[in-house]
Order: sequence, then structure tokens, then C-alpha cells
Amino acid sequence: MTLPWDGTKLTLVGITMLDTELTIYKGNICTPLTDECNDFIWGNFINESVVDGLHEFWHSQDILNFHDGMVLRQGDVTVDKDYKDSTDLHVPTELSCAPVRNYLDALQDVLNQYLKRFPMAETSRFQVKEPLSMQWYPKGGGFKLWHTERSNALPGSVYRHLVFMTYLNDVPDGGTEWYHQDKYVPAQKGYTVIWPADWTHHHRGRVSHTKEKAIITGWFSYI
Repeated sequence: MTLPWDGTKLTLVGITMLDTELTIYKGNICTPLTDECNDFIWGNFINESVVDGLHEFWHSQDILNFHDGMVLRQGDVTVDKDYKDSTDLHVPTELSCAPVRNYLDALQDVLNQYLKRFPMAETSRFQVKEPLSMQWYPKGGGFKLWHTERSNALPGSVYRHLVFMTYLNDVPDGGTEWYHQDKYVPAQKGYTVIWPADWTHHHRGRVSHTKEKAIITGWFSYI
């Protein structure tokens, strides 16, 4: 597209809003973005009993190994506490235990609500393929630097479509920030937020120096 140039500023010609029409996609009515939700970052609460079950699982399970949180730095996966200071537990979705099954059911409910709001997000089939990641952050810890969830061609991340995260405790000063959207979501127990995995949604954890924080997170990936 060639834009006319008047010597001082660019002027767009022929740019109009979409004609008002009813658009149905996969059985849901599509609507333009609104002031209430204009950034594709959306969430809802899951039942606190599901969250309590995950807490119990974290403290009682003895089959999975805890490890320091790792990040990709210059092509290498490494521990760098200046970047990410956490203790992580990777939980296979195939694990047959009530806390995991209950969480996946609750997560599906939130996803269904997300897709009702944004039907065109379901352009192809996707599901949770990678293990769930439970993460505990000490006071002063966190995922401190801006990052995105699909930033390379590694097999694990290239198929990621949507990100999900559930806060497992209340940390008013330790939620999540999104850079381009200029948005902050406080950590509230049970709140489950979903957003796109791409560069448009660079984000980081806000570091709390007053409270520890726990989350469970992961990705819906194309299949």
C-alpha cells in the first residue's frame, strides 16, 4: 500500500471501520474489541478447592523432582536467578491424580469462556501438550525480565498458541505485568488468566518483597 505524502505528515486515505455485520465463528458471535477487554488478556476465577488440592499436591507428592527455575539464555537452558528465581515442579498432564485432573477440568472451563469471548482464537485444534509448571517464588524472587512464550523455533515452543496461568495465593504487589498492553494483573488466589503466546504479549512477574508467590502455568499448543 502506497500512502500519499503531503510534505509534512502521512495521511491515510480510504481507511474506514468495518461494516456492522453479524459474524459467527464456530457457533459463537464475534464482536470487535471493547474497552473492557481490548488486549486478549482475559481470565476468571476457578474454585478455591481446586487450588487447595494443588497446594496439597505440591507439599505431599514424592514422585516428581523439584528443581531451580531455568531460562533460555543465549541458546542455553540455564539457572539464572537474576532472570528467574523460583523452585519449579513439572507435572505431566497424564498423571492420574485428582488434583491434576480437577485443575485441568477447571482450566478447560476458563478456556471455554475465553473462546466464547474470542472465537477466532480457535483457528485450529490445540491442547495442553507440555507438562504443567508449578512454580514457587520466594520473597524477592520472580520471573524478573520481560519475556514471551514463543520466541524461537525450538520444538517445545514453536507450536505454542495460548498461555495460561493460575495464581495459587494472594500477592497484591506480586502479580504480572504486560509491556505493550501497559497492564497489571494482581495475583489473586484462583484467578486464571489466558493470553496469546507471541511477541505482542511480552510480560514479566512483578517482584514482591513482602510475600512468597505460587503459580501453575503452561501452554495450549497446536496439534
